[in-house]
Amino acid sequence: MTDTSPYRRKRRLVQLSTLILIALVPATGLLRIDLTTASFFILGHQIWWSSFTLVFGLALILATAPILTYMTVGTVWCGWACPQNLLAEWANNLTHRLLGKRASVEVGSEGLKVAAAKNKLLNWAILGTSFLVASLFLALIPFLFFYTPTAVWEMVTYRHPEKLSPLIVYLIMVFLVFIDIAVLRYFVCDYVCFYRMGQRIFKTHDALHVTYDATRSPDCTKCNYCATVCITNIQPTHIKPDDICINCGECIDACDRLHKKSAVPGLLTFELSSTSANTTRQQNRISLLLKKNRLLIALLSAGIAMTVWGIVTQPKELPKIPPAVQQKARDVARICNAQCVQQQSACKQHSIEGCYRAAACRCACTLQNDPANAARDEWKQCTERNLALAAIEHNKTANRSTGHP
Repeated sequence: MTDTSPYRRKRRLVQLSTLILIALVPATGLLRIDLTTASFFILGHQIWWSSFTLVFGLALILATAPILTYMTVGTVWCGWACPQNLLAEWANNLTHRLLGKRASVEVGSEGLKVAAAKNKLLNWAILGTSFLVASLFLALIPFLFFYTPTAVWEMVTYRHPEKLSPLIVYLIMVFLVFIDIAVLRYFVCDYVCFYRMGQRIFKTHDALHVTYDATRSPDCTKCNYCATVCITNIQPTHIKPDDICINCGECIDACDRLHKKSAVPGLLTFELSSTSANTTRQQNRISLLLKKNRLLIALLSAGIAMTVWGIVTQPKELPKIPPAVQQKARDVARICNAQCVQQQSACKQHSIEGCYRAAACRCACTLQNDPANAARDEWKQCTERNLALAAIEHNKTANRSTGHP
């Protein structure tokens, strides 16, 4: 059986693969970011950000890679890989299935539209629950870049009540993702996304785009099927330079399906502006890369080389602290901050005795929660010393209040 929607099937596969890859990269330990030590981990190997070569190389990659895609494959990232677009499409399809084919609930539309026959509490409840479940899952992905899967699981299952901060941040992320899926959707792409803003600045006619065969215009007289299926609600037969086409290929699939009965190709296709009858699409792509994007390719290559060099030449004298040790230190610090809050409050009120007791509390708390640490003797001495100093300061205060020298 001939596939009537080849671009859609391929695009869905790429979109889902990209989303899964984004989740698996931190979940498998391939990459994790540690802001407390200004480093990231690749397969458990700590890479420090102290190298100028590394930081500058990454900056070059982040600056040139998007521009290079703008000028070659156009908006293919948006239509074929961007998770935001995938979620917006999924939310739209689910909304149409539950609230009507022309239902609209997102910001930026003509207003709330719901089919009268489907405007039922059950449909709204299913829609809202689906969005909430998706939000609970998707909000976990950013945390996996900063915490281990075990720590994330302990956070969402509320294993450690004293660790409220990450859980609160997670709930805020759930709320933001829910709002994005429920009502924002393509509004984020059009008015918030920095990648889309860059496309408007660096967009070129030499980039891959949808073209219309105007010589066969009588074949599509009074036919508006391509515009009906268009995700971005534009007219594929008259795409303007400032239109928000995302190169999804839905219009091409639709046009091909209609003309399949006549055994003739559709009127829409993907092309590069500089294509000619004597060159293939692949040859034109290579030509564009070599002739018009040499500087960008050179900068991108330099960025990759500098990044690799910065990684392989990491300073030997910097300590390689295992992730588990760093996580333990963060956990102990959070516990002790909560346990010694009263003493720290007294210290902030300019009480010298309170400062001594706050220091003693933190040392004692650290010793209690991490007794196997190599610095346990120093923490014990710290506790005893600060308690002694606090007692001396207490006696001084008592003597001054009674008038004794």
